[in-house]
Amino acid sequence: MSGLLGLAAALPPVRAIRYTARVFRRFAYPDQAPSFETPEDYGLSAESFEVTAEDGVRIRGWLFEPPDARGVVIVCHPRSSNKSRVLRHIQILVEGGMAVVVFDFRACGDSERPGRRVFNSMWEPLRDLEAVARMVEQRFAGDAGLGQRVALLGCSFGGNMAIAHAGTTGRCYAALVLDSTPLIHWQDMLDLLLARERRGARRRVLRAIGDYLAVRLLVAWTRTEALYRHAQRSAQCLDRTPLLLMLGERDGYFDIEQSCRFVAESYAGPVELWRVPRGRHLTLHITAAEEYSRRLLDFLDRAFDNRAARPPARQAACAPARPSARSPARVSAASLQQRGVS
Repeated sequence: MSGLLGLAAALPPVRAIRYTARVFRRFAYPDQAPSFETPEDYGLSAESFEVTAEDGVRIRGWLFEPPDARGVVIVCHPRSSNKSRVLRHIQILVEGGMAVVVFDFRACGDSERPGRRVFNSMWEPLRDLEAVARMVEQRFAGDAGLGQRVALLGCSFGGNMAIAHAGTTGRCYAALVLDSTPLIHWQDMLDLLLARERRGARRRVLRAIGDYLAVRLLVAWTRTEALYRHAQRSAQCLDRTPLLLMLGERDGYFDIEQSCRFVAESYAGPVELWRVPRGRHLTLHITAAEEYSRRLLDFLDRAFDNRAARPPARQAACAPARPSARSPARVSAASLQQRGVS
């Protein structure tokens, strides 16, 4: 059987769409990428934990709690990656006096891989984040200060999960940070990636047909459009949660202008935008290392100080109408630019 599959893969029509098939596989089902670094490599000491998502999948992670922590940050890693991918972010936060909770989404790192699902692979990680958020509530329930100063930081796809979760659970997070997060229609992103890959390729017509069909099948398979609308509804509830959106001007993974438009049209709370001139996807903390640390910690300090001064009551889960154009919380793309820092 393996010989037949190898022969089929060598046939010209199959070779023409092989990259498309890999893209489909990558986005439909995450890879359980190995961990190449440990907390000890960054001079950190982690407490391991395990929680169970509502569908029984066991999710594993690390907790970092420095003395006299000023707040708690839940960190969400990119897709087809694991918690070791964000260790530098964790180091910045811990050295800045923040407690950090990081975990592996299902089928990534040390977390369990559920039984094969046919659909909803883009939605299931929301269950993992919810289980971790409940653990954080229980862990810091005895500390009124820390319990009210909880923020979310999401990198790439982890940011998609963070913003989709934050406004739909009844919690009132102190802050939300999105790093290189594609707040876009996934069909647009995949069309762009595959069109770029087709340049100069042979059998471009066949590739274009295969790409068109594969992208639309993938969007339907994973229900990404429904997830996009869910994230919009969530963003419209976050009027008391400030957002720091960090994007690289040279991000070749998606159109960052679409992310800016999403925030301008849907995010109900105050927004700070930082567009890193030479930044690429998930490299902002490297391209502008000192500025990244300064901006991130300053933003969280201000958000936590504001939350300590005006602690909110727990709000009911929100299902809002679209914000009014007259609402002062609504921001235009132009005002995003004015409020951000280039």
